[in-house]
Formats: sequence, C-alpha cells, structure tokens
Amino acid sequence: MKNNLTVNVHDGNVLELAPSSELNLAQRLFLNGAFSGVPLCSGMGRCALCKVKFETCAPTPLKEELKNFSAAEIESGWRFSCLHKAESAVIYLPKPERVVPKISGNILDKFANSLPDNLSLAIDLGTTGMQWAFTVNGEIVIEGQELNPQIGLGSEVMSRLAFAGKPEQCKILSDLVTTRLASIIEQTGPVKEIVITGNPSMISILAQDNVEGLSRAPYSLPNQCGKVINLGQNLPQAYVPVHLAPFVGADITAGIVALNFSNVIPEPPYLFADLGTNGEFVLCLSPDEYIVSSVPMGPALEGVGLTNGRTAGPGAISSFTLTPAGLSPSFISEPDKTGSPGITGTGYLSLCSLLLKSGVLTREGQFSKGNTPFAARLARNITQAHGSPALDLGLNSELLLPASDIEEILKVKAAFNLAMTALLDRAGLSPSSLNSLILGGAMGQHVNINDLVTTGFIPAETGPITRAAGNTSLVGAVILTNNKNARDFASSLPALTSVLELAGGQDFGQKFLERMIFQYVY
Repeated sequence: MKNNLTVNVHDGNVLELAPSSELNLAQRLFLNGAFSGVPLCSGMGRCALCKVKFETCAPTPLKEELKNFSAAEIESGWRFSCLHKAESAVIYLPKPERVVPKISGNILDKFANSLPDNLSLAIDLGTTGMQWAFTVNGEIVIEGQELNPQIGLGSEVMSRLAFAGKPEQCKILSDLVTTRLASIIEQTGPVKEIVITGNPSMISILAQDNVEGLSRAPYSLPNQCGKVINLGQNLPQAYVPVHLAPFVGADITAGIVALNFSNVIPEPPYLFADLGTNGEFVLCLSPDEYIVSSVPMGPALEGVGLTNGRTAGPGAISSFTLTPAGLSPSFISEPDKTGSPGITGTGYLSLCSLLLKSGVLTREGQFSKGNTPFAARLARNITQAHGSPALDLGLNSELLLPASDIEEILKVKAAFNLAMTALLDRAGLSPSSLNSLILGGAMGQHVNINDLVTTGFIPAETGPITRAAGNTSLVGAVILTNNKNARDFASSLPALTSVLELAGGQDFGQKFLERMIFQYVY
C-alpha cells in the first residue's frame, strides 16, 4: 500500500497502519500490541528487541544499528524500529521476546466458596515493572509481577515524561495502566479499595496531572498526594501515599512505612536506598529526622537497555561463577532453547564482580589479561564487536559483554556512590557510623551484597550491615490497605523530612566522573 505502513507479522497476520508523524515506528507498533510485554529500551537503540526487517523503503542505517547488525543484515533491511519514523513502508516483524507476568498463589485455594467482601489491591507502579497483591485484612492472598504496560513509550522517567507532555498522550499512558488493572481485578475478584505507590512521575501520569513541573528544572510536584484519587475505568478510588520531593515519591513513603511497621524496626542512623530506574535514598537520623535525595540511574539494574539485558524471569541469567571450563551461569529457571537467555541487572553485577576479582576487568572498566590461569583462559575471549572491545562469554548463545555495557553499569555505580556520599556528608557521618544499609527496589530483591562491595557501590565496612529488604514499596502498600496508624504515620513524614538536591549542584558532573570507577569513592 503506497500510503500505508504494512506490517507482515511472524505469525502470518498482516497489519495495515496509518503512518504517524508524532510517533516512531516502535511506538506505533507498541500501541497496536506488537511489543506488549517486551522490555524495550525505548529509543536508546541498545536492546535490539524492537528489530524489524524493512522489505521496502529501508532507512539509512544509524550508528547503533551498524554496531549491532552485520553488513549482510543491514543490506537485507534489518533496523531498530525505535530509531526511525513510522513512515510508509512494508516491514517484517519477527517474534518478540516477551516477559510473561508472574503470578503467585490462587485465591480460590483460600476462599473456595465465595470471595470476601473486603478484598483490597496494593500496587507498586514502577517505571519498568509493576507488582501487585490482593489482600484481606493486610494478608496477601495472591500477588503478581509484570512489566509496566507503558514501557514501550519510554524506558526511564524523563522519556516517559516527555511522551506525557501532551494531554492526549498522557491519557494513553494512564489508560495503559488502568486498563491492565481493570483486567487483573476482573480475573481475580472485585476489590473495595486500592492503594497504589510509585514515583511522582508514574503517579502523576496515572492521574493525568500536568507533568511540566517534573520535566524540567526547577522541578516541582503537580500534586503531593497523600489522598484518594480517581482512576476511572470503573475502578475503585485509590489511596496514594504522600510524595516527599519531586523525585522522592509515594513508593519511598511506603518503603519507610514498611521499615517502621516491621517486626524489627531499624535503629537510626540508617540509610535506605530504593534502587530502580531512579535511585531514591533516605537517611534516617532519628525517628523525627529524615534526609531524602534522588539520582537518575537508568533501567540497567532492571535488565533493560543493556545489550543482553533481560528482566528477572524464566530463562534469565542471575549470576555467574568461573570454572575450569569457563563461565558458568545460574539461571532463574531453565532457558527456552529457542531463545537467547539474556542477563538480569544483578547478573551483570555478578559478572562484573567476577571479572574484577579475576583481573579480566580493571577498576577503570577496561578489559585485561586475567590474574589466574582460569582467568587468563577467559581473557583470550576478548574480541572486537563492531569496532569496540567485547568479551565473548563462551556460552554457545552468542552472548557478548561489550565495553558499552560496562560503561552503563559504571554510570549506575557512580550515581549510587554519589548519592550515598552526599547524604552522609550532609549529616557529617561516615559509612561506619551507620547501623544499617537497607536496599529496596530491583536491586534489593536479588543482589549479592559481596558483588556491591567488589564493584564499589558500597564501601567494604558497610558490607556486614547491608541487607536486602525486597520490594519495600509493595510491602508498605499492603500495610497501608489495612492500617490507619500507618496512614497517619505516612502523612506525618513531610514535616520530618528535608531534601538534598544533587543534580543541581555546580560540582555534580565532576563528582559523578570521579566515581566512574569500580571502587567506592569517599
């Protein structure tokens, strides 16, 4: 069709779409269901999960494509759909690698005859992922984990906000979430109330607020929340905990609730770090004094945007060991033989930690020759991939660790290191002054603490006092479905909290660069 965008799908279906001057090709395909459940990097040109083959009108290849495709593939029309306009063409869409929602529990096992009339739904709406739990009297009866259904329209906060800048596009993003929530409720059972947490950007987009104040400096909240909002879609009204700062949101408030309403309340001073696409930090000096801060970290720790990055799920590699035969991966579950396994964010940290210990990777993030016979054998797999150094992981699946992926991990490490040192400096504390370092979010669910020490995320002296607390945002949301005292406590937090701005400081860039090394910088 001359003026159509014709999509020949791998399963034999054909989509006839109108070209769009507003959307790129990946977004156009995503909004028509082609990439539902696919952990796209959404415009970064890194994950290769949005690849398509242009059968007509192939655009000029860009540098990201030249790095990832062979000359023959480029010649035959393979491109990244996120890097090109949704113009008239005929394309072929291969079978995408989808993330299947993970559901634990069966509500009928607990309520065989009829569902209770006091069912609540707690939701943690992250930038990359969404986790939810149905509760009765504060007890979880069924829970699930999946991608945020908006991910194809921006993989991190700023790109999502940019898309939401137009009211009609903000509505699209909001509807993607509320439609999915309505489907989850329909499949499980009616609920009397919803508690939803998330960073201010995700909550503001969901509520269809004007997000301009979150999109550019000086940053401001369109709504502090701490109240009930209307989600539409015939959904119950939802209580959203209060936001503490423009980039320290209801998810952190819920996390503080989770820590303070747990069986063992941490003793101040402690540092709580919720690490996902945005790093959010809370330094608790006393029950009446908190300092909060945030720093952009990107989606790498959630398995998005790296060359072989995958979210935590069946077939993904979660850690590595070095054996006489080479690298040995540990999978979350056995991989599908038809697909590439991929590596989670914590799997990348495990790999970097192992390579640092074995001398195949230097503290500066450069490949080296190894310091043991096993390591030296592994170092012989250092090669060139599209003009840049890369390590062939030797797993018979064409998995490479390119230098660009190591740089992305270093960026995350530098951001974490900078936020931690800045907060401690503000309070006049040293790392050894802390009673505990508590990790929540994506990293806090699966990470090996020793890997954080080796890669320089945290100093060695905090290793023994560091613990992973899992998804504290969801835990707090569950508590808030059934505990008035917890809601009162959450509402009191703004008056007890001061905000440390990091990104606006004159020396932010210099301090960030100083920490682009696999070593904790004080």
